[in-house]
Amino acid sequence: MSRKDESQRDPSISDLDSLQQRIEARREKYRPKQDKAPASAWSLGMRYGSEFFGGVLVGGALGLVLDYFAGISPWGLMAGTMFGFAAGTLNVVRAAREIGSESQDE
Repeated sequence: MSRKDESQRDPSISDLDSLQQRIEARREKYRPKQDKAPASAWSLGMRYGSEFFGGVLVGGALGLVLDYFAGISPWGLMAGTMFGFAAGTLNVVRAAREIGSESQDE
């Protein structure tokens, strides 16, 4: 085995160091930021309210559209509002779990 083959198999220490530095630089680029400020109670309330209201509003609007095209006047609105209420409640629960898991990580 010649000296040339040996140098190709075993990279020098400086090559490994430069590779390690490039890997760390790439990892830092994708690492999540840790300096996120905790949310205030007002912002949490606004988020929960908008999540809930959005669900009810979309459900009611879809119920009105169903009423218009199917001609089943109050039933589409009532069913859409109930489904919107359920969807809004589910959105609030998901948001609360997400925020709760973020606070436990800290």
